[in-house]
Amino acid sequence: MSPTSPPESLPVAIVGAGQAGLAMSHALLERGLRPAEDFVLLDAGSAQTLSWRRRWDSLTLFTPAWHSHLPGLGMPGAQGRYPSSKEVAEYLDLYRASLGVEPKWGTRAVSVHPQRDDSLVLQTSTGSLRARAVVAATGPFAIPQYPGFANDIAVDGANLHSDAYRNPDQLSDGPVLVAGSGNTGIQIARELSAHRCVSIAQGSPQPRLPQRLLGVDLFRWLQLTGGLSVPSNGRIGRRISRRELVVGPGLVDLASRGVHLLPRAVDGNRDRISFADGVERRFESVIWATGYRNGFGWLPEAVVGADGTLDQQDGRTPIRGLYVLGDAWLRNRGSALLGGVGTDARLIARHIVP
Repeated sequence: MSPTSPPESLPVAIVGAGQAGLAMSHALLERGLRPAEDFVLLDAGSAQTLSWRRRWDSLTLFTPAWHSHLPGLGMPGAQGRYPSSKEVAEYLDLYRASLGVEPKWGTRAVSVHPQRDDSLVLQTSTGSLRARAVVAATGPFAIPQYPGFANDIAVDGANLHSDAYRNPDQLSDGPVLVAGSGNTGIQIARELSAHRCVSIAQGSPQPRLPQRLLGVDLFRWLQLTGGLSVPSNGRIGRRISRRELVVGPGLVDLASRGVHLLPRAVDGNRDRISFADGVERRFESVIWATGYRNGFGWLPEAVVGADGTLDQQDGRTPIRGLYVLGDAWLRNRGSALLGGVGTDARLIARHIVP
């Protein structure tokens, strides 16, 4: 694709070559479509910059290996263990090779425009492409999110988002604030507590469940009780999707490790941060475990609102032929998980290839 040539024409374009894009590729292959000839997989980065390679070294999933794979290929190794981020990245490399799909790396989606003939023209950083269907599969972890005052912080040590955190060696020896008490913040604070004086700033209260109940993994219970398939547009789904579920040891465990539990961080200036209790405290390093925004900003306003909320039903948007995949709670709790995104992809594939 070049900026001056007429749009290349293909039946389907998938934007995003992470787990959602690969699940979509598999679903299209099942429907008889051929890579390169019938569909193309695009990604702004490279195989080395996909999200699972941008996680801290000690990260482990809270889903066991048996629930941490895409359709058609299991996660290698013992199925009861909790895979590391490195293992997930290597698994996705293996999965991509098994599909025979070679993404067009370095191709960023800029916009998509519906045409009178019901096709879509996808504008990218390398040119334009005309397709009958476009699947936005960039997922919920595309753009690191910070509080507004983060730009005013100028600590002596590290000042970084969890997306850039890898291990304690990045931090100086002084006091560390982990801002955010979801799964990411708790895991990072736990790791740092063995090496540093650590505080964690809590946001909204979040529900917590243990990793195992009566010796059985939590996700086995969720599978047996239907908890993973609660629809996002139902009364229960709307209520529980508002807050992240913390899985495993929580704030009480951190306190037992000497981590200081602080209220929400509300403002800051240089190396001092103000908290909801009115107290200002000094830190040498700050890690922002404050989540991400999805990467759907290139979609039309008819699909994505100013706050990033998607107008979709089971992945179908109001624009004919335009689909979204891989976002948190797209259909249910499993929509953004390795073990659940494949089901959503197959539903979309049935619409694309009846």
